[in-house]
Amino acid sequence: MNATETSLLQNLKLPAMGQLGIVVGKMGPAIAHYTNLLGIRPWYRAKIVESDIHYRGKPIELELDIAVGYSGGLQFELIEVIRGQDNIYTELIDSRGQGIHHIGFVVSGISERIEIFKQSGFQPLQHGTLATRGKAITRFAYFDTLDQFGYITELIQTTLFGVNVGMPRWMMKAGRLIGDVEAI
Repeated sequence: MNATETSLLQNLKLPAMGQLGIVVGKMGPAIAHYTNLLGIRPWYRAKIVESDIHYRGKPIELELDIAVGYSGGLQFELIEVIRGQDNIYTELIDSRGQGIHHIGFVVSGISERIEIFKQSGFQPLQHGTLATRGKAITRFAYFDTLDQFGYITELIQTTLFGVNVGMPRWMMKAGRLIGDVEAI
């Protein structure tokens, strides 16, 4: 990374990386693989009941199966597209197959963070909102930072009853109690 890229990254004022996102072909075999590879157990499946997603500025219909697990303080996110074309995940599958897709940063004030990215010359590839059965709301935005940093960057903010809760492991355990996630 050159000095310009380092300066740009510092200007984005990102917290420590919180998530590694992986696009998978089929969730069941992927969970088995990553459990064996990384020793992650349990995995938590989000119970998404509503979504509003935009891909390259246009609204899309997209059904996802999302499971997360933890290794130390890092969240691993597995994403399977159940239904939907023209999205950031099928772009990866079509171009090179399943695998690491993005690194994620859990933030507060996501609207302001998105504006900082835009002012730095990055436009969202895909962004949206996911709502779960237990009323957790996750807002996210993916940015094409491949040329500058070598990876896609995702900003993530999760709130419950209007309070920013982030995505720590204990939140998944609490999510089981309110119906947001199931352990798999």
